[in-house]
This record gives sequence, C-alpha cells and structure tokens, in this order.
Amino acid sequence: MILGFLLFAGAGCLIAVLILAGFGRTERSRQGAFSGGALSFLGSASLSSFILIAAFLIAGSWANLNTARGHTFDESRALNAAYTDADATTRPLLKSYVESVIAGEWTTMSTRRAADPRTWEQLDVVRAHVQALPESAGRQQELTDLAGVYTARQIRLADMSASLPAPLYPALICTGLLVLLYAPIAGLTFHLRESVALGLVGAVVGFGLYMVLHMTHPFAGPVHVTPVAYEQSLVRFGQLGGGGGAG
Repeated sequence: MILGFLLFAGAGCLIAVLILAGFGRTERSRQGAFSGGALSFLGSASLSSFILIAAFLIAGSWANLNTARGHTFDESRALNAAYTDADATTRPLLKSYVESVIAGEWTTMSTRRAADPRTWEQLDVVRAHVQALPESAGRQQELTDLAGVYTARQIRLADMSASLPAPLYPALICTGLLVLLYAPIAGLTFHLRESVALGLVGAVVGFGLYMVLHMTHPFAGPVHVTPVAYEQSLVRFGQLGGGGGAG
C-alpha cells in the first residue's frame, strides 16, 4: 500500500512538472514573474492540500475514538447484566475484574497497547468459579452473561489496533512544510510584519500537526477514551448490593 502511495505521488509530481514544461514557456515565466492569479492558485492549492489531509485524519481518528468509547460502554452493560444475574459468591469476583480494568489494564492499554495478563486472569477466575457451581438455570444464565462480557472485552481490545493509512502522516507533514515554504518561494521578504504573519500561520500548522499526530491511538494522547464506563459499573454494582460497592 505504501509503495502505491509513493508511486501515485511520484506520478502526480512528474505530470505537474511536464505540464509546466509544456505550457509554462511564456515571456512572464521566463522572466520569473508571477501573476496574482498564479500566486493565488499556488497558495490555495498548498493550503487546501494540508487542510484536506488534516481533516481526513482528524475525522478518521475521531471516529475511531468514538467507536472505542462506545465499545467500553457495551462491555459495561454486559458487566452490569452479569452482575445482576450473579450469585453472592460471584459478585465480588466481577467487581475485582472491573477494578483491575480501571487500575491496571487501562495504563497497559495506553502505554504498551496491549491487554493486561492479570486482568485476563481475573475474568478467567470469574468463569472458572461459575463453572464450578452446581448445575442450575441461574448458573447457565451466568455463563451466558460472561460470554457476553468476553465478547465485549475482545472487541474493546481490538480497538487498540485501529489505525489510519500510515502514508497520510508523512504526507501531512510535507504539506504543512509546503504551506510555510510557499510564502518565501513566492517572494515574501524577511520583515517584522511578514515574519509575524507567517509565524502565526506556522503556529496554526504546528498545532494541527500536534493534534493529528497525537490522535493515532484511541486510549492515549491529549484526547482519549477514559474508563468512565467501568467506573459507572462500580457505582451500579453498589446500587445492586452484595459486595459491589464503589469504594
């Protein structure tokens, strides 16, 4: 895929140069002078390229983040259902699992982009405990509820791998540099007023680059999914009683 991006980018560059070579041989072009229309076109094209790629990456990253957040609430609802149907001996184990997600696994997900093995063990302990209970309709319902928790957990962990096409990130950096380089190439001189104006443009471009490059992972960065869904589950456990207090 990356090779395809590079080939098409190179082909586009070559075609643009060939068009310029074929049609850019006027007296004005030989003198190196630019018309206002040409300057406007080049500036708009540079800025539009940066905005297009930045908007695509921000929209895609935001969609991944919202999807991941929704999946945490799906797991929270599955946990609430499992806790509601659980017997008195299983409820403390479910509470321990939720606490492990909040206290341990969330840090592992944000720093190492991996599941916490101890949190997996906590959920496996819950299932092993339920499987060891005497056969009954309640036990079967608990196992069904736990299957839903396992499924929701797997989906939440899969969100750690959500990503956008990698070539878009260097393309964003290149178009950002193009926006800043265009001004001196077009003839902007080094004076105080021009420096302040271009400096402000550079600040906006830098802010955009920072936001996009730090929104590549839904569980890390300045904007990320928090474990609020699981904290709400602990509150709900406390309302249902039986060892599930939020403290």
